[in-house]
Amino acid sequence: MAKGNLKRIRIIVLPLVFMIGVAVYLASQMSFGPPDRILPGIYMLNINLSLMNHDQAMLSLKKLEQELQRPLTVKFKDMTWTLPMERVGLKLNCQQEVQRAMGIGRSGSLWQRFLERRQAHRGIRLQPEIIIDSGLLEKQVSEVTEDILLPPRDAGLIINADDTVEISPGQSGRLVDIDRLRQDICQNLLQGNQSPIELKLVEVPPARTTEEVKAMGVDALLGMFSTQFDPNKVNRAYNVSVAAAALDGLIVSPWEIISFNEVVGPRSTEAGYKNAPIIVNNELVDGLGGGVCQVSTTLYNAVLLANLEVVERTNHSIPIPYVPIGRDATVVFDTVDFKFKNNTDDWLYIQSFVTGGRLTIKIFGNHKFKRDVVIRSWVEETYQPKTVVEKDYGIRMGDRVVKQKGARGYRAAAERIVMQDGKVIKVEKLPYSVYRARDQIISQGMAPPGSVLKTSDLLKDHARESEKNEEILQE
Repeated sequence: MAKGNLKRIRIIVLPLVFMIGVAVYLASQMSFGPPDRILPGIYMLNINLSLMNHDQAMLSLKKLEQELQRPLTVKFKDMTWTLPMERVGLKLNCQQEVQRAMGIGRSGSLWQRFLERRQAHRGIRLQPEIIIDSGLLEKQVSEVTEDILLPPRDAGLIINADDTVEISPGQSGRLVDIDRLRQDICQNLLQGNQSPIELKLVEVPPARTTEEVKAMGVDALLGMFSTQFDPNKVNRAYNVSVAAAALDGLIVSPWEIISFNEVVGPRSTEAGYKNAPIIVNNELVDGLGGGVCQVSTTLYNAVLLANLEVVERTNHSIPIPYVPIGRDATVVFDTVDFKFKNNTDDWLYIQSFVTGGRLTIKIFGNHKFKRDVVIRSWVEETYQPKTVVEKDYGIRMGDRVVKQKGARGYRAAAERIVMQDGKVIKVEKLPYSVYRARDQIISQGMAPPGSVLKTSDLLKDHARESEKNEEILQE
């Protein structure tokens, strides 16, 4: 055979023989073991996973996870602290790591699988991905290293007793570099290093700087309003305080529209509200969050006096005693809202607080928009109640009982007079307020003589109910 032909045969045959040898090697049990088990020679850190099935490997990695949760020591200069790693959300993605280990030598090209199996034969040590919750880590570090930390202080507004405004300057703080610490913890755990970890402190600027607060332009009281309530009505007083607290400290950007319902939120037991009288269908009944409408009404009047734009407002179905007629604003979450707009070029700051039986809301802004405002309201039309007689077979025939006292209804008008330097610059008509008349309902006795129910008892019951409703209205 010619040398050239022999050479060509070698070129063709030798790679083929090599490939057949690789295939034979890959097909042998020694190269990869049973298909449902991890190849021999594969470790996860110091855990030998060789020939483990899925469940065995999962159990081993769970034990490794527990080992990694042992307490660590952190230090700063000559101070040391113990950091409880079981409280920082440290965990392994055991399912993912087991799949990674079982996939070695079983995916990719034939050549890739050959290389991975040969490497496993020599030994492969995998490093798991260690997951740590940065928020929980920061909380634990802050608790144990409190003495060396200096939280940043945001700039803010100080409202003095005379309603003048000052700026509380912001200040940078000094906190632990949590990202760096998390990386150092993972590195130490992967390397089996038990030496204390040195903390690195970083300077943290305030979230709101002094310059930013100055740029808001809040420097004067634009308008305020107060209403009275009976602090002895404990539930109602409590609801007023809860809603007022939700408004306190509210910052409003230029031209922003504020929704009372969005700021105050649902009137629920989870939010801290209690049952107290509310107006429903022209009647007083117990309901969750009774008293919140006094807060919306007080805010409405403060908004009017601050010369801000009213976007949405609805009056109650009956007049309320703590503001002049035509100057109330009712709210029902998800149904009836009160909204106003900051129609100035600067920011607003709202202060809302309760003192004894007095609710006060103040609106601060830039002095350029300060105006003298007067609100007038009056009754334009009065609606007389009707008298409705209902037959009642629980009352002796011939007797009559007032089941519901009647009340007049009204159509009230209002206006806002805006003045500057003693001169009227604007007279604005406010929306009409219509309060429906409440019919007087009389129960006409229809029962024959000898009935167990006595008319005198009914009269007493209805008298007590009427007194209760009148008492509620006086709040």
